[in-house]
Amino acid sequence: MNTQVFYCGYLLGCQPMRLDDGRFQARVVIISLGGGKTRSQRFLDLDNFDSEAAAVERAHQAGRHWIDVNDPKH
Repeated sequence: MNTQVFYCGYLLGCQPMRLDDGRFQARVVIISLGGGKTRSQRFLDLDNFDSEAAAVERAHQAGRHWIDVNDPKH
């Protein structure tokens, strides 16, 4: 499962990584877009979850939170 969402001018790419124990590590790539070019990227590796859907949701939450805290225009 690979999901992408736009939030406040950023693209959040969430692709959980399946672990050896069958759980999923939540991961998000935060891409700042401007003028058709990538301005910056940030990668966050997060907690582990029993379901892929839970890992995606956590990645979305973490990405939105990072933008809310770190983007002075937001």
